Amino acid sequence: MAAWQPEEMNSLYCHVMAHAEKFADVTCDGGAEAFNRELLQDAANNDEEVVETPISIEVIDAVAKKEPGFVAGFGDKVHVEFVVALKRGSQLKTVGKRYSELEEFHAVLLSHNLVDRLQAPPFPEKQTFRDSWYKFDATDVNSDFVRNRRVALDQYLRNLFGTFPTLFHEPCAIAFFGIEEFEFEAAKEVSQQTAARAERVRKAQEANIAPIEPVPQQKEEGVVDV
Repeated sequence: MAAWQPEEMNSLYCHVMAHAEKFADVTCDGGAEAFNRELLQDAANNDEEVVETPISIEVIDAVAKKEPGFVAGFGDKVHVEFVVALKRGSQLKTVGKRYSELEEFHAVLLSHNLVDRLQAPPFPEKQTFRDSWYKFDATDVNSDFVRNRRVALDQYLRNLFGTFPTLFHEPCAIAFFGIEEFEFEAAKEVSQQTAARAERVRKAQEANIAPIEPVPQQKEEGVVDV
């Protein structure tokens, strides 16, 4: 059995002393057995839950991307991509997504029942026409049109994953945002915490605390009855 660390010994000592006080009046073998049984049960049940590092998501920017035409320099098209930042602990992933791609992602979630339609936030309206709209609004990253769309998409994604936090583990979300490395680290984290918890339970069981001996009862004539 591995050597106990000082802090582990102190924690175990305090736990045992608290139990000893609770069972101070034990005078039978059955009570002593109950002492040991409850102590070991506490070691198994009172361990902390496995906690996973949360993932945050936000739309941090909008950038213009040029699509080359059939002939170099002619017929080039410009579209806007919204930069989505996902963070898990010290890990950071940024990916550019068009409005249409995010809209399609939303449609996939609904069509495959990956989210509850009644609880899922609505996807931001397209807003193809506004009073101040003009031809180049949709591709000018400094326009109110693009800024408002970025804010709306940011709020949508925050609400979506805030309402459905386990959605980050769905294969379609992992592939769409390219967060395979996040999932790998999450699996390692859960595995390590589970192993550590099992080891603590094992150590508590291997402590092998001896049962409390029943207190001898004295007969009136002074003879000890064992």
